[in-house]
Amino acid sequence: MQQKPVIYTVLLLTILFLYSCGNGNNKLIIGKWRSVKIENHDKDNFFRNSQQFIDTMGKGNTDSVNIAVYGVANVDSLRRELQKQFDSAYAAQESIDTQSIFTFNEDSTVIFSFPGKNESGKWYIDKKGKLILDETNELGETEQLSVEITELKERAMKLTFIRELEEGISDTSIVTFQRQD
Repeated sequence: MQQKPVIYTVLLLTILFLYSCGNGNNKLIIGKWRSVKIENHDKDNFFRNSQQFIDTMGKGNTDSVNIAVYGVANVDSLRRELQKQFDSAYAAQESIDTQSIFTFNEDSTVIFSFPGKNESGKWYIDKKGKLILDETNELGETEQLSVEITELKERAMKLTFIRELEEGISDTSIVTFQRQD
């Protein structure tokens, strides 16, 4: 199974968190926040459809069909191997969804701590109340992100990230955080 969904979620989580600091809530956003949930229709569908494929692949086929399609007559061992890969990718995604930490500092710096990876940048809230982040990754590349703050309370924060994939097609993720300090 490919690592793209995990990488995509990390980037998405970063963007969502960064965009959440708007609406004049500079003081309220300062501190350490841990992600507890990411809602993303496309990600959820990917995992649901992948599991359904694994559960049904090769079932109901004759041996000759399975050989033609999968290269083996009995796909049970292939299905078990795919399940292991799926479980590993799903666990990695869950780890990112529930163990990423974002620390917003008063000096407008931000640190993103993902499982096994740290990134940093600068943040501010623009006139429209959106959180703007100038993120610098491990390679030194900088990207500016804009995130909508859906909810910002003393102990809870929800950020909505909308990423334009192409004209008229977007991907939306909602990340829920809890304050850690």
